[in-house]
Amino acid sequence: MTLAGRGSASEPISIGAYGEGADPKILRNQGIGDICILLMDASYWNISDLEVGRASVGILLHYTQLFNNGIHISHIYAHDNKGIWAGFSPEYPVQRKVPDPFAASLNINLSSGILFNIASYLSFSASQYVLKGVNVSDVRGANNVDSLAFDAERTTIEGQDGHNAFQDVVMNGLVLASDNGHEAEVYQRAGLGCSDALRLLGMTNVTLMNSVLMGEAGCRTPTGTAALMLGRVSKVRIVNNIFFGVPHSGSPDETAIDFEWSESEVELHANLFEGNAGPAVEILNIHPGDHTNAFDFCGNTFADNAHSHRPGAASVWQDNDGRNYGTPSGKIRNNLVFEKHGPFLAGKNIAMISSVNQHETAIGPNYAAELFSSTQGKNQWRYLYENSDSTWNDLPQYSSEIGNGAWMRGNAQFVSAFDLQPASCLGSCTGGGVARAWVAPRAGTISIRGRVLKSDTSGGNGVYASINLVSSRGVAQIWPAAGGGKVIAGSDNAGSGTDVDSIQVARGDVVRFEVHANGDNAHDVVSWTPSIGYVDRGQ
Repeated sequence: MTLAGRGSASEPISIGAYGEGADPKILRNQGIGDICILLMDASYWNISDLEVGRASVGILLHYTQLFNNGIHISHIYAHDNKGIWAGFSPEYPVQRKVPDPFAASLNINLSSGILFNIASYLSFSASQYVLKGVNVSDVRGANNVDSLAFDAERTTIEGQDGHNAFQDVVMNGLVLASDNGHEAEVYQRAGLGCSDALRLLGMTNVTLMNSVLMGEAGCRTPTGTAALMLGRVSKVRIVNNIFFGVPHSGSPDETAIDFEWSESEVELHANLFEGNAGPAVEILNIHPGDHTNAFDFCGNTFADNAHSHRPGAASVWQDNDGRNYGTPSGKIRNNLVFEKHGPFLAGKNIAMISSVNQHETAIGPNYAAELFSSTQGKNQWRYLYENSDSTWNDLPQYSSEIGNGAWMRGNAQFVSAFDLQPASCLGSCTGGGVARAWVAPRAGTISIRGRVLKSDTSGGNGVYASINLVSSRGVAQIWPAAGGGKVIAGSDNAGSGTDVDSIQVARGDVVRFEVHANGDNAHDVVSWTPSIGYVDRGQ
């Protein structure tokens, strides 16, 4: 499908399924010139409920002009989209140093399940943009080169960073796994690699949340591999995600997140980084004019990273010595660390970065979203609702129809791997809350990390959030420190950190992460996936 046209905010153009049955499939023949859907200069389009695959690009949004707006993509399964890497292909291999002409015609750098890119001749200033207002949700990707990419890596006409091409972008609920599209011999022989799975280049005001990247960038790539690559980005919030198992492929890097070049104000909050062959995070600063400024890594959980990498690798690795390309600046604070294969922080200039209040755990931390289950009580977690008399009970029903599965009570209350929604609470009511509840398997001292924020920021009255410890001594609020619950406003996608240290628990004590409505519950879906670690050996 090759389409063009502009809708409006009140009348967007839609591509999607209708009627009953399975999602429509657009599957090509794995040719380099194959694209499932090509949209030219699209503004105000909704694309949903499709399977796209076996192409060089599944869905390509290609821009030849400035000032486009309003793209919503949801419920897409993109798989086996491959054949182009760094502009080369099996017919035009890297060794020949002649880029593939089809790739060049649409400025396709890497094959992708979903790709946003711009024409090679399009230029823009620091005050202009190419596309603003993008929402990508509930996307599954597998066996692609990239599953999702925003690719606009270039300077502006004033010679500035060019981080403004794609603006105001929210990615929520991505599940990307095993993006190893060029592992086959035909691609490896042509010099094609698997650089990353999620590629964010030329962007500002970006949120990635409630997503899982698992086993990504899984083939030999001479320039290095990463689950997520960042370049020329500003004001990026990466919160409540899982980055798991970037494999050992014999490539450089093998990292979960690659700060490749020119990043400002990037926040990593309450994510899980586990089992990645290389560092969980790399801060490179190895390009002329490079910078990594004002980052904040807070409340994350790091476990079993750098297990197959070069000697001296660390969970957070900083590569540049600062003499030529700038010294990175930022804060690394309040993280839980369970690293057995090397130090937490290392690198040529790592001492210049502020490091405060990291807590090593005695055993692997318990990250709620990773250990979410369809069985109540499994992995120490229960999923609860509040009765009108303020008592708490297990949510009675598990359904696979909400997201990737959720515990629920009717249509009013649910708890999923990342999200929670309370029932309405109108007037001076009691009851209606929902909670995750962690049951202590033994006595000891724990630290809690997490961040609570709105998943749905399109409206609502907001919610109250709190952490309560239930023990033989009664119920005690341990966060916030005073007063009732913390108010999370209806449009708050920054949220509040829920970091608490030095909590004494006995075996069987319950830590309850509660969310209550502030009026009706319309749009009041909340993201909160706390992590708990024992910081002593206990009993």
